[in-house]
Amino acid sequence: MSEISQVWFEQVKKLKVGQAIFIRVADKKEQIALAKEFEDERELYANADSIHASQIFITRTLKDMKQYVLLERKYRAPFTAFFRDAEGDFSKISVDPERQRILKLMVKDRKSRVEIENTLGGLTEKEIEEFFPAVVYKSMT
Repeated sequence: MSEISQVWFEQVKKLKVGQAIFIRVADKKEQIALAKEFEDERELYANADSIHASQIFITRTLKDMKQYVLLERKYRAPFTAFFRDAEGDFSKISVDPERQRILKLMVKDRKSRVEIENTLGGLTEKEIEEFFPAVVYKSMT
């Protein structure tokens, strides 16, 4: 990767949703090569911050008859989807990876359920089933 792609990608990471940077290139060959370098930069960045990296879009474009590589940050909700049940009804489902990370760390650190609930503002039924399953004791008689 070139110094150009590294320097500009640092600027791209600072963009707010809806903002973009157009980088002028000399020709189609340079446009393809530079776009590929930015895609490689984004792939490396995804290891550190996959959500933010997924919001960075790299496009080769033509503006005013000049070639550019467009670097843009767009809103994406990668942890929101729709579930279709057997009857064909849809419902929105969301996953909060930060909440899951905190919950897993607190369980690993053997924090009490009360402390975890206070920190996270309560637990969902699914979280209770997964992390605090009901304990069934068998009689020794």
